[in-house]
Amino acid sequence: MKIRFTLVAVVCLLVTNAFGQTELVNELNNKITEITSITPDGNFDDLKSLKGILSNKKIIGLGEATHGTREFFTFKHRMMKYLVENENFKVFIIEGDFAGAQAMNDYVIYGKGTSRDGFIGVGYGVWCRQAFVDFVEWIKEYNQDKLLEDKVKFYGCDINNEKFAAKNIKTYLANGNKLNESLSNELNIIIQGELRKKLSETNTDYKEQLFSALEDAFNSLKDEESREKTFIEHCKRELEQKIEIILSDRSRSIVLRDKFMAENIEWIYQYENMQKSVFWAHNEHIKIDNANSNFKPTGYYLKEKFADSYYSFGLAFNNGEVGGFNRKKKKYDSFKVPSKSPKKLCDAVFSQCIYPNFVLDFTSVNSNDVISEFLNTNLYQRTIGAGFYPDGKTRNHFRWAKLIDKYDGLIFIKETNPARQIKETTYNK
Repeated sequence: MKIRFTLVAVVCLLVTNAFGQTELVNELNNKITEITSITPDGNFDDLKSLKGILSNKKIIGLGEATHGTREFFTFKHRMMKYLVENENFKVFIIEGDFAGAQAMNDYVIYGKGTSRDGFIGVGYGVWCRQAFVDFVEWIKEYNQDKLLEDKVKFYGCDINNEKFAAKNIKTYLANGNKLNESLSNELNIIIQGELRKKLSETNTDYKEQLFSALEDAFNSLKDEESREKTFIEHCKRELEQKIEIILSDRSRSIVLRDKFMAENIEWIYQYENMQKSVFWAHNEHIKIDNANSNFKPTGYYLKEKFADSYYSFGLAFNNGEVGGFNRKKKKYDSFKVPSKSPKKLCDAVFSQCIYPNFVLDFTSVNSNDVISEFLNTNLYQRTIGAGFYPDGKTRNHFRWAKLIDKYDGLIFIKETNPARQIKETTYNK
């Protein structure tokens, strides 16, 4: 009798769970917007339904669960194209070096140099993918017949290569006859890649000498006002940011990096006369993170600054292949992500929806009790950075959080393929 009762209880529990998930999927099906195309070609009929959500936003964060997914690159290209052509977004900001990315801006705005110069300046190999080259070439082509104020500008917001900031400062001061030998030598230390070594040898002495000399040089130019000077002054700020990161322990350096990226994005927004902007980075940077965490992402600070004028889109997937740096083989590789899911994986729930690829705006489902409960429940979400561990044990590829605490909306692509590395012939354009 006891065994029979136990079996009945188990069956009832399974039926209840199945019904609950079916109810959730049915509710989601009524709220999601189908993405009819992942590639940037064709019309934007499916994306026009987002107009009411995005038209009043000043900055939109486009995330990605991995840096090596082809469909994320191509869809974000499509999304950017839609925002530029239909919603008047004119500034593109990448998770890449602030000063170094100006080489890419010169390429897409003025046709100076090559896209290779631009990729070197941006500084992260994760963006060296054919799909991103295609995106860059589209920006350049779009800009060809536009007035300067109507062209799409290309910026970086990160602090990953201080050499470019130092080079820019040195060239600017030399052109203005304000570069003395002592300051030149101080900047050369950075340009030659010796900043960390110098700081370790002198603690803060080098920092104080450098910025005292820079302050004197810029004070001698105080009567000069120009956009170039304003930009170079922010290159100086990037050096300050980098040195503070280097002098911090690992935990604090992670916090500072996101805080400084947000500062740089705010500066870019003001510098470009408050033109509407798109911030392209990993989910872990664009997310708003309303949870009580010590590691605040870039999106958290942007939400504090811009409130509802900042909108964060997480990009998620369920299964397929992903490209990245194989940390075991020590080379770029691809690996399969199975559809088999751990308990409470939100991506597995989304994979059951009627459309394989879709957009879900969280604000529009606030009044839906079933979906709201789902978004306010701690769940796993796939999260893979620039590299991966094939065994999945050294580091798991998931994050545990409430979706409502991370994003304003979600773009879901059910199956994915690895992003292809750059073709050398295209890279040298």
